[in-house]
Amino acid sequence: SKSQIAVAPDGNGGVYAALRETGVLSNMSERKVEFLHAYCVDNCLVRVADPVFIGYCVQKNADCGAKVVRKSGPTEPVGVVCLRNSTFNVVEYSEINEDVAHAVNPKNGQLAFGAGNIANHFYTIDFLNKVESFEGDLEYHIARKKIKSLDIQTGEVITPKQVNGMKLEMFVFDVFPFTERMAVFEVDRHEEFSPLKNAPGTGQDCPETSRRDILQQHVRLIKAAGGSVVVGEDDVLIEGAPTLELSPLVTYMGEGLAQAVQGKSIKTPIRIGTLEELKRAAY
Repeated sequence: SKSQIAVAPDGNGGVYAALRETGVLSNMSERKVEFLHAYCVDNCLVRVADPVFIGYCVQKNADCGAKVVRKSGPTEPVGVVCLRNSTFNVVEYSEINEDVAHAVNPKNGQLAFGAGNIANHFYTIDFLNKVESFEGDLEYHIARKKIKSLDIQTGEVITPKQVNGMKLEMFVFDVFPFTERMAVFEVDRHEEFSPLKNAPGTGQDCPETSRRDILQQHVRLIKAAGGSVVVGEDDVLIEGAPTLELSPLVTYMGEGLAQAVQGKSIKTPIRIGTLEELKRAAY
């Protein structure tokens, strides 16, 4: 407006100051919380508070940890976890040059920088309490955007058609170079990474692929427990996936399902909210 300057968010790296300034960090410290798991909300396959990941980081006595997946290709829009000047860093896809992105490790034929960061991190509370001491040294990243402005003469909002400005943002992984001990944990993207980045109907990293991936995962869990899935005639497949959805209240990673489905079938479409519902649905 004519009387108020427009401001922009400072990027997801602002979470550290937000945890501190809102009292969340001190509250966790008072309650003797030792470890924190943070993840990107757009990933429907995330394993919240994954005991395997957290246990690995604790076993390694790590300040921070990062889950990674093997990049699908050199141009996949994810940052890469790497060593830069002997410290752990994430180099964003928008900041890595083409030659480096395409570089191949001659020993295995894979991308030299192929550890894709999926914004799935572990922290100790002690480390989070130290962030304030080096916060002023964190990097800013330039985001070139189409930024709306105000015509001072007319008061009308101007919506640009081309990039006309820059925003300075901090990223959540900018603290990694300040860790004393970092853990990197590679996981199967098929099981743990299905980002939602694009609009419906685009065919990649969109609502349809997110639904497909979580439904396919639940079908795999049933089959791994010794059950079978029968696709009903009235089921509307999503990207080829039967509509079979298991609530997190039923199982976390497949445990406990065998008692309900081993040697039995489940007919779709179906959404299961409790283990008892699953037992009743199995035949």
